[in-house]
Amino acid sequence: MPTPKTRIGPLLRQENGFLIRETFLRIEPTVDVYIREKWLEQPGVRQILPVILLHGAGMDGAGFDVPVENTSLADALARQGAHTFAFDFRGHGRSSRAADGFAVTLESSIQDTSAVLDYVQEISGSQQFVLVGISYGSIVASVFAERYPTRIAGIVLLGFLYKTTGVSLEDSLEEAAKAPAGYAFTTEEEWPELFIPTAAPAVIDWHQAHFGTAYAYPVGPYFEVRKLPFAINPERFQGRVLIITGDLDPLATDADVARYVQAVGSPAEKKSHLKQIGVGHLPYVEAQAEAVQQAINEFVAAASADVE
Repeated sequence: MPTPKTRIGPLLRQENGFLIRETFLRIEPTVDVYIREKWLEQPGVRQILPVILLHGAGMDGAGFDVPVENTSLADALARQGAHTFAFDFRGHGRSSRAADGFAVTLESSIQDTSAVLDYVQEISGSQQFVLVGISYGSIVASVFAERYPTRIAGIVLLGFLYKTTGVSLEDSLEEAAKAPAGYAFTTEEEWPELFIPTAAPAVIDWHQAHFGTAYAYPVGPYFEVRKLPFAINPERFQGRVLIITGDLDPLATDADVARYVQAVGSPAEKKSHLKQIGVGHLPYVEAQAEAVQQAINEFVAAASADVE
């Protein structure tokens, strides 16, 4: 049951019919995790498993609902019957700010994810879920799935990081180590050049406005990436796996994808890799975003059918 300190907001209906609810889930005495639900009431549409969206480092859950150029993954999932839950890891977005940004780690993010799943299970009755993670969120998703395999029907790993990164992070980590209280800022130039090279101008502008120089993020997750690998028993997970990467991604590598696909315990017919040409690190908002939406919707439908 949610604690008495959890604040569940009112149910809101947007003009386009989408339903929104915001919650601050109290998971520790000084930690509230912000959750934003989005779904559609569609009589006659088959209900599918709840989808939990795990954001990347230096971002928050709002990135899954970019309101321009039809790049909202939350909208695309909701139209197909999914009830989505995008939440902010502690230290990010609207969740509680950690006093020390270096203390935001994989383990704290696993703890946040577990608490959110418990909450979603309580309000939905579902015993299983689909996790969709981007970058750092893909690490969290893969580790959570191997630790709690009976809770997860499928994982979607976008810009997947497993054992290595395509480029060295040492220079950027050296700068991050100087960040006051463990919080740093993203420069505007980094978004289009490094992460979303083929996104539409309006999408780039949205990211710069939302995650640009006014957004302080905890550097702890970046130092966690240096400790790869975290998924050490992938054979324990036997649910569905979809990995989506772009050939312009500076971090995800084909070698990592091949190693993980080989190591994960899922049967061959439940494992797939969609590699996009001319796409960078955030494929769900770039030039082929609609193909990504379709692939994830088909994946969620298949994972839901697996548990019926």
